[in-house]
Amino acid sequence: MRVTIKDIAKKVGVTPATVSMVINNSQKISQATKDRVLKAIKEMNYHPNYIGRSLVKGKTNNIAVVASFFASLFALESVRGIELNLRKKPYNLILYSTKGMDENEEDLLKRILYEKRADGLIIISLKAKKELMEEFKKESVAVVFIEELIEDFPTVKFNNIKAAFLATEHFIKNKRKNIGLIIGNKGMNAEERLHGYKEALSHYGLEFKQEMIHTVIDYSFEDGEKALNSLLEKNKKLDAVFCAAGDITAIGFMDAAKEKGINIPGDIGIIGFDDVYLANLSTPSLTTIRQPIAKMGMQAFDLLMEVIEGKEESEKKIISFEPELIIREST
Repeated sequence: MRVTIKDIAKKVGVTPATVSMVINNSQKISQATKDRVLKAIKEMNYHPNYIGRSLVKGKTNNIAVVASFFASLFALESVRGIELNLRKKPYNLILYSTKGMDENEEDLLKRILYEKRADGLIIISLKAKKELMEEFKKESVAVVFIEELIEDFPTVKFNNIKAAFLATEHFIKNKRKNIGLIIGNKGMNAEERLHGYKEALSHYGLEFKQEMIHTVIDYSFEDGEKALNSLLEKNKKLDAVFCAAGDITAIGFMDAAKEKGINIPGDIGIIGFDDVYLANLSTPSLTTIRQPIAKMGMQAFDLLMEVIEGKEESEKKIISFEPELIIREST
């Protein structure tokens, strides 16, 4: 049987209102009374009804994070960064996945909003509708984006265009001319990386060819294996690959190349994206674009707190991180 505030009050000999004030750490209650109430709460194994409290107080003390998949390294590292700063604040973290399906996104966001599941929301690499986001504003639910730009909403971004340009340029300067691109299938970051790749080719007088693009969905090791076969089928002269879909996929590509007797970097050079710890442990070690994902997550959380706390200058703030090309053995 669930223990209630009334049960605690009866045991201690105080009113239910006094128990409620102790739970909410009110300064109006004497320390002696607090100690008696807290002792009874522990002895009777009482757990407050936080859903009911949130309806009364208008706050949930929850922060929601929404992403397509939390199995992806980018989402995992973003959440790690969010958690690092979350521990400084009295909030719980709830993760919501759209399972990679666009049709789930709007329904999920509406449930978070209208069921009052969170005081703030961090959206990772999803294109949310502006009209729906305005509803969050009306309901005073703070929203911060990571890797998407929505007008009049705060965002933490990475300079993907410059990153892709740097990677492609590195190949070109090392006499590589048939440069493939492995890229994700959706999101602003994928669009920007494609743009940077095209920009570098154009800048150095190389033709863009659609057949040199391979799109992945899961950003997995296995995706890298499939990408090698696909790109080689389309272009036998392939001599370089920029894996903008991440280091794990790039390492899968290298493993598949090794099985086929393809030498990296002798036959094909490869550059990854993110600079995860495995990049330096792979054989050969992986040249990659360093992206401070955890720091982006930390910054997104701090920005969300600023919006929740009513700092108007933070409501449209865009924070950008710059790329660094980490040159190792794979190029």
